Amino acid sequence: MIHPGLKTWIPAEYRAGYRARLAEIPDSEVATHSWRCGWEDADTELLELARHRRVLAEGQEDDYSETRGLLFDVGGDARAHGIAFDENCTEPWKGNYIFDSLFCYVLCTIAELC
Repeated sequence: MIHPGLKTWIPAEYRAGYRARLAEIPDSEVATHSWRCGWEDADTELLELARHRRVLAEGQEDDYSETRGLLFDVGGDARAHGIAFDENCTEPWKGNYIFDSLFCYVLCTIAELC
């Protein structure tokens, strides 16, 4: 699913916010909407990845049942805005990143055939 406001996000600002969160730069109330969306998506991914690893370390199972959809969306949004694929992300994030890549490839191939 593509976020309803995705069309209004500025990719460079989204990437800057995403990278800022990965660099542990705090959220900014004065940042642009696109920057904050990138920061919040990276924050969601990092917090959920830490939670998942903690649950597994405690010997429990975890299939992201409560956050799978959100993480799936974050992966797609990240890909759409130029965030590089990261092997250390959650499975739902990677799943949509790959799904979106394949979907775009298929659409491009179909367009060339027409």
